[in-house]
Amino acid sequence: MTTLNSHGPARAAYVPFRVPPVHVPVESDWSNLSEVVGLLRYDGQCSAGMDVPVFRRRRLRAGRSLFSMGQEFGGLYVVRSGNLKTVMTHAEGSEHVISFSMQGDLLGAEGVCEHHYWCESFALTDCEVIRLPTDDYFSPGRTGDGVERMICWAISREVGKRQASYAITRAAKSEVRVARFLVEQSERHAALGYSPTRFTLAMTRRDIGGYLSVTLETVSRALSALQQMQIIEVSNREICIHSMAALRAFEG
Repeated sequence: MTTLNSHGPARAAYVPFRVPPVHVPVESDWSNLSEVVGLLRYDGQCSAGMDVPVFRRRRLRAGRSLFSMGQEFGGLYVVRSGNLKTVMTHAEGSEHVISFSMQGDLLGAEGVCEHHYWCESFALTDCEVIRLPTDDYFSPGRTGDGVERMICWAISREVGKRQASYAITRAAKSEVRVARFLVEQSERHAALGYSPTRFTLAMTRRDIGGYLSVTLETVSRALSALQQMQIIEVSNREICIHSMAALRAFEG
């Protein structure tokens, strides 16, 4: 029986199972408003100029930092591709994983009010992000054109996801947290058009434990228990869910 590898990123590139295949746009260093709206899945109205490339892209290799704790706020970031984790390091050196981000997620919202980032975001895989220079959209005297509403909507959505994640990480039993985490990952993959029952985790068991406030051993034990009950199948970082209903009902 195989379990998730806890010794750092897998050697093979992270390739999720996508259904159905989608068109991949031509690469460049800039993105337009239309692409940002699509990535955020925003259904509101924005101004004209949707096809003008005005947002700068940034590419990150796995392990590189997007922004650091205490760094001056430089805008928000929309994940275009790849996976990142956001962490907060406490004064004594302990690290808590705040979130795992994938395509369409918004990063950096914590820095808006204090003008510096409160957390640090790392690339779990090679990834690409799009920078939203918020100073350009919230500067005094600027006439609103809908982009501000989109940004506020995206920030509000991130707050909602954090609240849902808090409920997952505060489940009574540690093993239940792991099961609910897999359900969360399944739903997020499904929302992006990936298979909800077969996907590859970009994070390690240690990362998952840091996110759920449980030990690495607990994560391993819970995955093994779920596999023994034939609810899931685990092969390295690949997860195959045999029964979503049973996974949702799992109580450890």
